[in-house]
Amino acid sequence: MLPPALALRKEAEDALEAALAAPSERIVRKIIGEINDKVRAMMFKPPPGPPLGKKPYDVEDVVRRWRERRADR
Repeated sequence: MLPPALALRKEAEDALEAALAAPSERIVRKIIGEINDKVRAMMFKPPPGPPLGKKPYDVEDVVRRWRERRADR
């Protein structure tokens, strides 16, 4: 069992990978929006344990990276 901050950090990393592999821009934005909501919530109301050490993703940056990956295929 991971502390909440570490679990969310892992979830955020997994969400970024899922977003970069998503089939559409709409899904990229949905995945990143949902994880950013969780990150922001923990930033403003941190649980006990280690700090999150993460900030919300820049949605436009993730979408740009997603487009670059699709163009490379």
